Order: sequence, then structure tokens, then C-alpha cells
Amino acid sequence: MPAWTKETLTPPWPKAHGVQLADTATYETARKALGSNRLDRHRPGGLVEQDGGEPKRRAGTYGMEEMDEDSTPAPKSHGVKEEETADWREKLARDDAVATVRDVKKASANYKILYPRNHAFARYVLPVAENEIKDQPWPNKKQDKKSPSPSTSASSVSSGMASSDDNESKSYKTDTQTQVEPHEPELTDEQRRFLDKLLAEMETIASFKNNPGLPKGELKLLDVNALQQLESRLSIDDQSTPDSWIPRSSELLRLTGKHPFNAEADLTSLFDAGMVTPTKLHYVRSHGSVPQLTWETHTLSVYADPPELIAKPKEWSMDELASGEFKIIEILATFGCDGNRRKELNMIKKTSAFNWSAASMSTCLWRGVLVRDILLACGLQDQPDEERWYLNFEGADEPSEGPYATSIPLMHAMNPANDIILVFGMNGRVLHPDHGYPLRTIIPGQVGGRQVKWLKKLWVTKEPNRSHYHIWDNRVVPTFIDSRDHPYATAFFHHESTACWEQSLQSVIVKPAHDECIPLNREGCLDETYLVEGYAFNGGGDRVERVELSLDGGKTWKYCFRRFTDSPLRHGEKYWAWIFWSCEVKLQELASAYEIIVRAQDGRKNYQPEHISWNLMGMMNNAWYRVRPRIIQDEKTGLPAIQFQHPVAPGNGDGGWMQPPKDVDGKKQDSKGDTKVFSLEEIAKHNTKDDAWLILDNKVYDVTSVLAWHPGGANALLTYAGKATVDVTNEYKGIHDNYANGKRDECLIGMLSEEGIKAMEEDAVRAAKELAKVKAERKGLALQPDLFTQAKLVKRTEVSPDTRLYTFELPRQKDGKHGILGLPIGRHIQISVHFKDQAVLRSYTPVRPVLASEEDGTFDLLVKTYLPTDDGPFPPGGTISNYLDCMEEGEEIDIRGPTGGITYKGHGEFDIDGKEYHFDKINLVAGGSGLTPHWQLIHAILSDTSDKTVVSLIDSNKSYDDILMREELQRYAEEYSDRFKLCHVIGHAPKDKPDFKCSEGRLNQNFMEEHFYPAGDNVAAFLCGPPGLIDKAALPGLEKMGFRDGETVFGY
Repeated sequence: MPAWTKETLTPPWPKAHGVQLADTATYETARKALGSNRLDRHRPGGLVEQDGGEPKRRAGTYGMEEMDEDSTPAPKSHGVKEEETADWREKLARDDAVATVRDVKKASANYKILYPRNHAFARYVLPVAENEIKDQPWPNKKQDKKSPSPSTSASSVSSGMASSDDNESKSYKTDTQTQVEPHEPELTDEQRRFLDKLLAEMETIASFKNNPGLPKGELKLLDVNALQQLESRLSIDDQSTPDSWIPRSSELLRLTGKHPFNAEADLTSLFDAGMVTPTKLHYVRSHGSVPQLTWETHTLSVYADPPELIAKPKEWSMDELASGEFKIIEILATFGCDGNRRKELNMIKKTSAFNWSAASMSTCLWRGVLVRDILLACGLQDQPDEERWYLNFEGADEPSEGPYATSIPLMHAMNPANDIILVFGMNGRVLHPDHGYPLRTIIPGQVGGRQVKWLKKLWVTKEPNRSHYHIWDNRVVPTFIDSRDHPYATAFFHHESTACWEQSLQSVIVKPAHDECIPLNREGCLDETYLVEGYAFNGGGDRVERVELSLDGGKTWKYCFRRFTDSPLRHGEKYWAWIFWSCEVKLQELASAYEIIVRAQDGRKNYQPEHISWNLMGMMNNAWYRVRPRIIQDEKTGLPAIQFQHPVAPGNGDGGWMQPPKDVDGKKQDSKGDTKVFSLEEIAKHNTKDDAWLILDNKVYDVTSVLAWHPGGANALLTYAGKATVDVTNEYKGIHDNYANGKRDECLIGMLSEEGIKAMEEDAVRAAKELAKVKAERKGLALQPDLFTQAKLVKRTEVSPDTRLYTFELPRQKDGKHGILGLPIGRHIQISVHFKDQAVLRSYTPVRPVLASEEDGTFDLLVKTYLPTDDGPFPPGGTISNYLDCMEEGEEIDIRGPTGGITYKGHGEFDIDGKEYHFDKINLVAGGSGLTPHWQLIHAILSDTSDKTVVSLIDSNKSYDDILMREELQRYAEEYSDRFKLCHVIGHAPKDKPDFKCSEGRLNQNFMEEHFYPAGDNVAAFLCGPPGLIDKAALPGLEKMGFRDGETVFGY
């Protein structure tokens, strides 16, 4: 391979060219033209009009034939017929026409249905934003007083696009008519140095050859340089323990008292010691006393359970392993404790284990024999393809919970490229007692919990290890498992997915060190540079491909140069050792930065996560590492200096920005500036119709003015008014669009106090637990509270000129059985359809299935379509109802649920927003499509002969044709006249249907007093319909009749 130089780097465009497909005017015409010249016709999969001898060939399918006669033809109805396609884009641009969802839907082919072979699970998207439809001008439209000026619209600014067609045309001409030969840009001295270093790094990587792993001479004795690697003195701290015989370095920081010995070096000392960690600075993890073993008497037992898996089990002596017939290899490998950086998690919330900083990580030169060679020498049998065998390891130590043992898949050990070693040498000498003398395992790329020390047993099984430490240690359980007493804890600790195996991608800043100060006492010192340094590593033998540094919160990143160990490459692709990295930064940048952040990238281009994810055991923390600088006055000189704070101090020491020092004046600063701050006590006072405040994302909103026009009714907001709960935030984000966000921001009055935020955080934990509970209860059901499931339209029935019954099919279960909706009676589903800018969400109540016995893998939605009008109050019509009306069989929506707060449990029992109620008599007010949740309740009660609850329904509609489920309701009224009363209130009674019984006019108190059960014990009213019907007629009349809102009157 040629050396990397500037000359060997090829530019992105090797040759200048003047290709121009057509004159600029041609593209301008095509962009504006109608019909087949629309740009959206020229997508992969669209018909190519100039077929080049291949009639009907699709764009992007050159050389592919169209489906033969035996193939299923694509349904033509999903395409776009030119004669039916109105140019909705032109309508959007005009003031005298209104584009509707129907126009867009009919003009936009669903290629997912046309050519399913070309598509997977990606959803069909309507190429328009809902706001583009809503914001069109039409006669008598009410204008928003706060409409933005076109010249400062966010879209024109953020897109970076020219605001006129003329500008686009001029720009194009300039770019295409002027041909400039490419040339190498002039580099500054700084850029030239950077490029030289980058080329040197590339040259280094290109020069790597496979490391054969040959040992360098015999294991050393205690020669003159032994003290560089080993500690020769005993610590007084160990003298009262069983480990009194083991020399240990005083540079190791003890984390668990005197005994057992768990310790790490100071991070800076570890780094300064070099890329090969001296034995005396290698971190130590122990569960008990170190076994007192000797080379001469120690043996390794190799066998199988069941015995037939290994033909020749044997007890191996150390001399047989180290000086026998087996090939010895010696390689560098990095590993660390699974709990590396646990102390950061403990600053957030206490885990179940002790602190480790970022220094519980080490790299040493390990010598030994491959495990696979020993197993083959013992007659290991071939593992059948259909079985999974495991290799178990057990140490000779005796911790409190039984032997320390674990297991890995046997095939991992038998792969020679994984370099799993029975180790007896460490940094050129025998193992140190703290590190497994005389024999241990090293599994490169995996966590420290799998590296069993003082190895005495090695055996093959057909099941994974069941010892205490394999199950109850080295696990990452879900965040909601907050103790081992949690009801799900045992299951998750036994779950294979929670075990820690390969190390996580990790990077850490070492320099500047914690509490390091850089004096700013020299003229021009801010222009000087500082070398930020640290380490990085990855699991599984994957190379760290990039390390980056950010000084602006992750907005931009600086490239860090990597330094590798000598001969780091094994088997052409494995890198078992860490790297060191560095990045030059000016002091001015450090002084101005809020945080210095480092992150690493692996070969799959994955980065470390931005934030810490807490878990019970505090394992596998690999979030961005953050060091915070601040300007202080040096106590010695009295001059300014930059002081750096790591997230935590070394060892168990106090300090670190996660435990920030006291403010200079001893007072907390108001981080919210001039924004008004409200306490929970103050917010709790504002919980009435006349004065309602809400908390959303720790911000306080006065929503009193919204109550009168809120589409979901006032009670949807009043339920959360004055309350400290994240439920309102979660619910808001689930159903509101950009229009609602704008209205919300108009109501902002301040921020929540620090104490309030803490309470909200606690409530977030509660909400997470409740979500976990609901998900566990709904396992296997199609409706999930936090996930959307696809549902396919399989049937569309026209009920009336503007009402449709849509039947959707649920995905099948894993066992092939039909899906189960699992919607509680009275609850809703939320459907989602996808527009250009976001999903649009609406809630509907299926009219089938209602009962569990009706589940057949489908559900029915009865939807009234609010069709576009020329002179109505909203000419575009209803967004979702028109979308559904334009769907064809085979197309899909997404569903989530259950939503809503009213659940009927049977026999008069209700759960309403978590509170239990019992009612014997039920009054129902329905308007239009608001009938559907009432239908569920009526159907459920009347289908159960043992349910003695009685129901009276007033169904209010504009006309006879607007009545939904008219025949079904009439049949129930006739069959169950003693249990169900029905009254229709119609604006205009049908003259051609004299036998139809109804009341003419509008709903009022008189109608309700005549047909409803009077207020009393165990009598309630439930309302669902347009806001005008509910707020102006139903609710005022019911309150005068003695019903109380929120106690005996409830709205869906």
C-alpha cells in the first residue's frame, strides 16, 4: 500500500466537467408544469416515459423486466389518474381556491401498495403539512392576530433557500455557466500541521501488521526493574486481614475499606504510567480473601457435565500448562470493571454497589495458552448445530455467596480469533496474587466480571452457569428495577439479556486532571494551546475509529488524534487494547467553555450515548465524559486561573461537578434569570374554571382562556389544573400539533421552582412504574400505551353520504393467531397518519369489538367525514376523516392505546381517572360521532343479562341522516325497553318518515328532565359530543337538575 501523502489523497471531484442536462429554462418549466412533468413523477419506481425500448420500465429498474402474466398485477386504483388529479400545489398558492386533504391524497400515489416488493415497514407519507391546509385563506376566515410576517418566517430562514424563483434561476445560471478548475486551497500553518498529523495517523494505521503474539523470552525473576512493576512492601491496612501477605501499592485508592480489597489508581497516575499499566497500578476487584495458592501444587480440573461432552477429562498442573506441548501466546489486552464510572451514577441515585471512578480500567501484557487447545487436548466433542453449549469457569476463592463462577458460549471460546487464554503471566512475570496467581482467564474484549481469577475448574455444559455471582452480579437490569426486592428483579437478573459481556465503547478525559489549575498570569497566555488527553477503548476487539472533543455542548466537534499500542492488530481485525488520544485546544476556548466533552465512535459509526442511564448495579456507564472548567482566583498568587472539575473526584474523595462546590457568596444563583418562578403551593391554588394553571415540561401556563374553546372540553384541562404530575406533559405530547404548541406558548407565565422540579422528577419515576405495569398487563395485545401498531384497511362500507364504517385488520401474533385489540370498554384508540412535517393524531372509539368474545383480529371505526365545502366555516374539511375517506383497501394507519380516563368494568362499576365509582342509573348525552363511546357502554351492559344497570340515551343530531347506528339503537330500545331508553333530538324532523319517533329542536334542560333519570344517589351522566352541545346545553342543564361536574357528570 502506498504511503499516505497529500499527493495520494484524491479530491471529491477528480475532473472538472460541464455537464448540463438542459437549459435552465427547461428545468424552470418542468418545475412549474402540471401533469407528467411534475418533479415528483421522477422518483424511483415511477413510470419512465421515455422507455428506451423497454415499455413500462420503472425508473431505477433498468435491465429489470415487468411482472409476467402469472404475477399479481399492481392494483391500478392506487395510482394517480392524470384526468382526476387537480394541482393542489397551485391551489395552495392561490387566494381564490382551497386545497384539501382529499386533493393531496388523490394526487399522491401510494407506491407501497403499488409495488410492495420495493418497500418494507416505512409508512406512506402525505406530501403536505397539515398547517399548510389549515393556514390557507378563505372567505370569512378568522385571522390570528399574531400571524408572522412573511419576510421573517421561520421556514424561509431555517431552510437556507432563496425566497424567490428568480433568485433560484440566477443562482443556477451562475453555477452552471461559470466553470472553475479545481485547485488545492491555501492552508494556514495550523491547518498544515493538522493535515500532517492526520496523514501520520493514517500512515501508522496502514502500517499495522498482524501481531503473532509470540512471547518475549522467559518469565522474569525479581530483577532490578521489578519495582517499576511491583510493590515490595506490605500495607499496615492489610495486617489484620487474611491478605496480610500480599504487597500492595499505596498508590491504589481503597474503595471498600480495608477488606476485601477493591481499589483503583488515581486517573492521572494511571494515564501517566503509560499504555501498558504497571502491575501495581492495575485496578483490583475482589469479593473476599485472596486464596493462598502456589504454582507447584495448583491444578486445573477440566471436565464436562454431562460427561460425554469431553472424552478425556483431566487435572492439569501448572507446569503441564505452561511448559508442555501447547503454544504460548502473549498479547496486550484492556479490560475494566463492569462498574467503571459507577460513582457518577451514585451521584444521581444510589446504586447497589460501591464507587468506581473512570480509573477501574487497565491494560497489561498477558501470557498463556489458548483455552481451545486445552479443551481439544481433553477430547472435546463436536457441538451439534442445533444445540448451545457453554464453557464454565470457577475460581478458588471463597466469597460469601459461594464460589465465583461464570460461563460464556462455548463457540466463542473455540474461535481462535477470540484469543481466550488461560493466563499465567502478567507483564513478563507470574501473576500477582491480587490478579489471579497462579492461573486466571483473560477473555479479550469482555468485561472484568468474566475474567475469572485463581482458576481451578473449567467445564462444559449444555446450560449456562447458575451460580450466585453469574446471576446476581455483572448485570444491567431495566431502570425501573430499583432494588433486588422489586417484584420483577429475580426474573430480570436471570434474563440472559441483562448479563454484561462485551465492554462498551468508552472514552475519558484524563488531562486536564480533576482540580488542575492553569494560571492565567502571562500576557497573551489565552492564545497558548493546551493538550487535552485521555483514553478510549471498545469491546469485542472493535477498533475505536474516532475520538472527538466538544467545547460547545455537542454542537461542534474537534478531531482527536489517536495513539496505539505497539503491534495492536490481531487476526487482521482485532484490537484488544485501548488507545490514548489528544487534541490541542487554545486556553481561550477552555476558559470560555461550559464543558469539555469527549465521545468515541466505533466501526459501525455508533457514538457513545449523550446522557447517563442509571441502573441498579451501576454497570456499563459509557455516557459522554464531561469536564467543567471555571475561572477562579488562585489562592497562592491572587491571580486568575482556570480550574477543572471532573464529574467525580478520584476514589471515594469528595468533589467533582456532580457535587458542585459552594457558591462564592454562599447563595444559590437563580438560573432562570428574569423569568418568574412558581412553587407547587402557589400553582395548586389555580385549579378552577375561572383560574387554571398547568405544568408542562417544568413550565407554568395559565390556560384559563383556553377552557372555553379547547377541542377536548374544559375538563380535559381542569383534570390536571394545579397538579404536580408528568401525566399532563405525557398526554399533551401524545396528541397535540404545532398549532396547539403555538397557542400553548401564548399562555406561558413562568417556570417551576427547583423544589417543584424535584417533585416532578419523583412523579416521573411514578409514571414510569405505572407505564411498566400497564405494559406488563398488556403483553401480547395489539394496543400498547407507548408504541404504535400498524392496522390495515380491509373493508370500507358507506353508511351514509358522509359516514363510513372502516374495518381494519391487526397484525397477527407471533404464534400465527389473529391479533387482539384489548380495548377496555369506554376507552379510545389513537390513530396516526403521517404528513410531511409530523404525524397527525386523533382519538376514535371502535364500535367493534366491544366484548372479548367479539375479538377476531379486526376492529371497526365508524367515522363521520367532514367533507370540504366552498362556503363553510372550515373549507378544507376534517383532516383525518378525509384522509380515511380517501384510503383504499390495503393501506395502513397506526394505532396506540388505550387512551381516555373512563373505563366500564361491568355491573355499574366505573374507573374514572383512577377513582372507583358505582352507578345504577346512567344518563347519556351524545352528539354526532360522540355516540361511539356510548355505544360501547350500551352494548356491554345490554349484552350481560346479569348487569342490572339501566341506561337512558339522548342522541342529538342536525338531521335524520346524521344519526349513527340508528337501526342498532332502535333494536336495543325495543328488545330491552326495561333497561334502555332512547330519545332522538333532531334539528329538523324528517317529513317523509312520519313513523320515526323524535323530538324536534335543540337539546335543553326540558328534554333532559323529561327523558333522564333524576339526580340522586348512584345516578350519573356521561357526555360526548361537540363542545357547543356539551358546554352550552348539556352541562348547564344537568347542573341545574342537581348533577355535579366531576362527581356525577363526566365527559369522554
